[in-house]
Amino acid sequence: MGGDDLASDDEYVFGGASDGSDNDSVSSEVDDNNKISTSKKRKVTNNDDNLNSAQVAVGVSSSKKRRKKKQDAPGSSKSLLILAGRGIALDGIPSQVKFINTLYAHSIKMSMGASAEDQADNDEINMYSFTSEDFYSTPPETDEKTKLYQHKNLDAFLKGGPVSMKRLKNWKHPASPMAIIVTLSARRAVELMKGLASLKLPVAKLFAKHFRVEEQVEMLQGQSKGGGGKKKFYSIAVGTPGRLLSLLRHGRDDQGSDNGLGALRLNHTEVIIFDTHEDSKGFNVCTLKDTSSDLMHFMKEGVVPQLQRKKGKMKIALF
Repeated sequence: MGGDDLASDDEYVFGGASDGSDNDSVSSEVDDNNKISTSKKRKVTNNDDNLNSAQVAVGVSSSKKRRKKKQDAPGSSKSLLILAGRGIALDGIPSQVKFINTLYAHSIKMSMGASAEDQADNDEINMYSFTSEDFYSTPPETDEKTKLYQHKNLDAFLKGGPVSMKRLKNWKHPASPMAIIVTLSARRAVELMKGLASLKLPVAKLFAKHFRVEEQVEMLQGQSKGGGGKKKFYSIAVGTPGRLLSLLRHGRDDQGSDNGLGALRLNHTEVIIFDTHEDSKGFNVCTLKDTSSDLMHFMKEGVVPQLQRKKGKMKIALF
């Protein structure tokens, strides 16, 4: 039928013409001989319409399936935690404290050995509960417009209060940056570093892409390439959880005690900033499976001991 072979129908309607140059002669033949009925033209048009309708129907049905899949309500605590992490940097401090406590407790529970003796030995650290005193809070006089701007621009965020800019520029502590920004990927780390360019300060690149651990160990110690020259101190570091954890553990004894031998030390660090930028699937450094576990171990082995030791001199900030 017409709908099975549109090409033959077109040839029939247009008298075998394949282009518009013969349209006038075809029209005259139709008028003179009355051999071609308009019903066949309508038939072709209807067939085209039917095809378009079918295509549209398929598109609509598949889009409905996709929409339905996206709208599925989360049914697990993990899904709820992922949702809670979206936009967490702009939530109040009580929400941030609860969010980090939940992540930390879950991570410790999952990694803790079955031995009750092991649990007792590390109870002080394992059972640590974060409080609002551990978190940096934007000054109350900051208006909402400024707050939103600061949470989109890392340089403005740092200038806003988590650190003293004067001390940041005169930092002289090797292996312990004043501010450590933790993010979910090397690509995001590079993006953040571009945002810090306006500060005109050296930034330690503590992520895996193109950098070996040994090179970063030398960097943190302030050693210049070739072994000579003046020591270079890094007041800011940007890194991913996995590499930060590796550097924290590098050079420690077998027991993993904080004896100052780690390549990365937090004994002088004043703020740990979690970059809560979300990837294309809505995950951030706290909720992405590949980074959340390393982040919580970095917290347990490096940040929590310093929070306990410094009593308010180190802060966690969510950017």
